[in-house]
Amino acid sequence: MLPAAYRKIFLKKLLISTVGLFLILYIVRFQVPKLNKIKTKSVPVYFNRPRLQLEQNGDYWIYNNFMRSSSADLRGNMSITLTTHGTYRDFKHMKWLLVRWSAPISMAVYVNKNDFQELLDSLYHIKYCTIFSVSWFHWVSLQLVFHDKHMPEILHRISSEHPYGFRCKQFNNNETKYMLPLANHRRYTDYPLNLLRNVARLNAQTYYVFALEPGMLPTRGFVMHFLQFVHLYQTKKSRKSIYCLPVFPPIFEDAELPKYKSDLKDRLEPCLNGSIILPPTNNAQLNKFRHWLLNPVIDGDIAIYKVSKQPQYCSAYISSNAYEPLYDQRYEIFSSDPNFLQLDVLVSLGFDFVILDGTFVIRRHSNWQADASSDVPYSSPSAQKLKRLDELIRMNALMLGNPYRETN
Repeated sequence: MLPAAYRKIFLKKLLISTVGLFLILYIVRFQVPKLNKIKTKSVPVYFNRPRLQLEQNGDYWIYNNFMRSSSADLRGNMSITLTTHGTYRDFKHMKWLLVRWSAPISMAVYVNKNDFQELLDSLYHIKYCTIFSVSWFHWVSLQLVFHDKHMPEILHRISSEHPYGFRCKQFNNNETKYMLPLANHRRYTDYPLNLLRNVARLNAQTYYVFALEPGMLPTRGFVMHFLQFVHLYQTKKSRKSIYCLPVFPPIFEDAELPKYKSDLKDRLEPCLNGSIILPPTNNAQLNKFRHWLLNPVIDGDIAIYKVSKQPQYCSAYISSNAYEPLYDQRYEIFSSDPNFLQLDVLVSLGFDFVILDGTFVIRRHSNWQADASSDVPYSSPSAQKLKRLDELIRMNALMLGNPYRETN
């Protein structure tokens, strides 16, 4: 048995330890939650941002990721993003695009006055009334662009549940009024073509982007074949090369569009040998592709036809999203080739134009001309436009780290 003095010291330490333990338990049980509440209340409100975030760009507001695809985890070199633009009326083109393009799609949608509810109805129709529902919501990301004069009173995402009162038959009866051609809404003076193109590109998550106008269809299996191609064939300028695809009008209906270059050649053979007489303009355009059509390539392969310093066959092309300059948003003129100013910039910056063989793009409209408004006449660049082009070249040369030399 311990002496009395040691027992006294032991009991004293035991008492102090017991009191200390009770104090710790009291603080943990009753005081810490109060401190947490005080700390939470003191957090600035800007840490709790709303889910809906709008980005301003001049007179326009951008709603990024209005509809985010479930394939958004495909990044870098895992795939290619097809970027396009239009209004809800152009969703008709997207349906055929989904048949041929099993890869991410970023679409910037211009929402004109009173268009928002029509856009929602179009998406509900696709979701509940078509066979494209699964592929649409897996591959397509939508970004909305509004003019500040046309902002809807209520802005929200599409509902995850079937909307009350929505009927497929009723929408189908009125579907024809949604099927206006692209040229009609391009007549809008405030249709921001290059802003839409930039929004679609800036929301792409992959290294390569394929910018297409609505109503243009690539060949089947293009993504897989192109990624294999760039892995095997390294260009001299990996960061300053764009890959050009010839663009042809359709030969038959959408479901019967040629799958390979050999199919395309067979269907154009009557025009090539003179059995079918084309108008002079169309015949001249076909002759431009004659040598390309006659060059042999194994079906399913992609090869280099030639590398040029000039943008031949570049009505449609694949580029590096990080290194291709963005479109000039001050220049919104519609012409037969909406890429012509961008291509002039790329030429001046020293880009290589790698013309691909074995793949191509088909238009859904039966003409050789681009799908643009015919009431906008083409005019040669004015002095102001040339000055603007010089500015674009100068600024993009700085961003790419290139020395800029005056040409005048």
